[in-house]
Amino acid sequence: MKSVKLVSINQQAEKAGEKTVGVDFFGIRSNPVLVSQSVRKFLSNQRKGYGKAKTRGQVNGSGVKIWNQKGTGRARHGDRQAPIFVGGGKAHGPTGRQKYSLRLNQKMNQKAIYSVLSSKLEEKNLYLLENFKITKTKEASSFLEKARKNLKLEGKVMILHGPKEEIVKYFRNLVRTEVLNAANINVYRLLKAGSLLITQGGLAEIVKEND
Repeated sequence: MKSVKLVSINQQAEKAGEKTVGVDFFGIRSNPVLVSQSVRKFLSNQRKGYGKAKTRGQVNGSGVKIWNQKGTGRARHGDRQAPIFVGGGKAHGPTGRQKYSLRLNQKMNQKAIYSVLSSKLEEKNLYLLENFKITKTKEASSFLEKARKNLKLEGKVMILHGPKEEIVKYFRNLVRTEVLNAANINVYRLLKAGSLLITQGGLAEIVKEND
């Protein structure tokens, strides 16, 4: 098993050293194609088939033949609800029942997630929160302000936590901050974040998902 060193930060938003973690997924090679597939799957699965168009049988209007079959010199037609006429029905239009969901193999999706995590670590945008305890939103806001300054964090900061950790309620309403259970991470949300802060519980959750 490969070991990597994660930079840990303390409650004062200062670097507190490095912690060696024996995990395989932080050192994998970046795979842009797989990451792209995972993002496409996520976005497609958010899409709902609300679009609906009326067919010629659903459009209001007379069903009388538009003109005589013969003798007019024009092509024969039925009623005005035909798709070729303005105000007529739509041929092969959306029905409101269309599905856009896509599937991706679980191992492929996992590998895409680990690819992004490895990239964040390589870019020095991933930190470990050790012995981290916050009891007030004001403390959380102060911590993030110091972290952005000391660590030069840019963009949205994502905090990955483990189950039953109380930091969620102190960080969730802060601007440019997202708090997410490590068990629910996906490639799209990881890419939207500029920097990742992982609690010890969050790291344990990711390791468990990898087993």
